[in-house]
Amino acid sequence: MGKIKVVTDNSCDLPSEWFKANDVEVINLKTLVDGEIKELTTQQMFEEVKRGKKVTTSQPNPDEFEKMYEKILKTYDGILSIHISSKLSGTYNSATLAAQKFKGKVETVDSLTTTSALGAVVAKGVELSKTDDLRKSAEELRKLSLTVKTIFGVQTVENLVRGGRAHLIAGKLVNLLNVKPVLKGEDGEIKFHKIVLGFQRVLREIVNYVESYEVMDKKIYIAHVNAQQSVDYLISKLGNDYTFTVSPTSPAITLNAGEGAVLVGFLIK
Repeated sequence: MGKIKVVTDNSCDLPSEWFKANDVEVINLKTLVDGEIKELTTQQMFEEVKRGKKVTTSQPNPDEFEKMYEKILKTYDGILSIHISSKLSGTYNSATLAAQKFKGKVETVDSLTTTSALGAVVAKGVELSKTDDLRKSAEELRKLSLTVKTIFGVQTVENLVRGGRAHLIAGKLVNLLNVKPVLKGEDGEIKFHKIVLGFQRVLREIVNYVESYEVMDKKIYIAHVNAQQSVDYLISKLGNDYTFTVSPTSPAITLNAGEGAVLVGFLIK
């Protein structure tokens, strides 16, 4: 196999300059306000929600993927297409349907995660793609996706409840008691890890969680929603043994995580 192009979607929270530097193509999940597609900044999105507008996201359709793949394959020999968990979005399914047209030239990978953890999988995908073996690269990523770790803290589960990402009763309980949830990615879904009192304890739990694993390549990926102070705390507590890639969240993740969220992802050995 010759030169391979990596494709992902914009729920992958890596710095914008990283995608260009690593030759990664990004397809966007759409943001809709009352059913109308709009391009919104984070602040504009929050303002629309506060105004009572229904803000949702929608996956790219197979035709969009097909057009992208067709264009890429004019200059590349293969495509490694890595996407948000199929249990959180239909994006992977759209990619897989489109890939069928290209007879082995496109391998799709269900990362079973999203946000910074998807970033960890995509970064490893870039590394593996340089071996010029498309199928083996995809197989290795699928194995890693089974154990990729996502741990994150949100100021409130209101956004997750609104988006159908957290159980309604649990959401009401957390808000009523004024405690903070620590959430994790598991089996491709978002699940509760712990409930603690105060966001500082959320951050401590994240540190403890990371330190309980042997992190592959000592690389940690962090995404956040206007929470640089929390990011600085995590980096200071985790120490100099790791390298960190930090990014603001994409619109799809921002919508569900909410103001002040911190999301950490990494691969394990």
